[in-house]
Amino acid sequence: MKLYTKEGDTGTSALLGSTRRMPKSRPVFEILGLVDEVNATLGCALVTLKKSRETTLLLSIQEDIFLIGSYVAGLKVSSADKAEWAEKVKDLEDRIDAYSAKLPPLKAFILPGGSEAASHMHLARVKARALERNLVAYTGKNSLKFLLPYINRLSDLLFVLARYVNMKLGKEEKLWRLK
Repeated sequence: MKLYTKEGDTGTSALLGSTRRMPKSRPVFEILGLVDEVNATLGCALVTLKKSRETTLLLSIQEDIFLIGSYVAGLKVSSADKAEWAEKVKDLEDRIDAYSAKLPPLKAFILPGGSEAASHMHLARVKARALERNLVAYTGKNSLKFLLPYINRLSDLLFVLARYVNMKLGKEEKLWRLK
């Protein structure tokens, strides 16, 4: 099977299991592109990290992000799937709490940066927020609202992970203060 089909050369594409062509300018394709951006940015963060709990966690998140894309593309969702995502949200919350407990409290905004890995996590966080905003508008028309809490917590986790990785690497957080 060839990687290219030439089907998209006219600016159209189809969703999972569908033969119906539609313009690539539709919101669903924007969301799928954002899903891909989040995943690719997590991949950039992964190549800069040494093997650790964080790499295992980010790989697991990449799997989740791919599944989110599958749901957006039309994969059927069962009530068991929705319950599983509620558990995933709880797991992210537990991880946020655990990593936050190891960090100094925030007293000001921090500028994204520090290490290369943390910078990629900040970028993935921003892309996750964009995905969330677009999915909010899109979910008014379908049943994907159950994904919103996961994506919301994911961006929070990525923020905390970026701080944690910088702390582990001895990188100072640059504070931003209104002058």
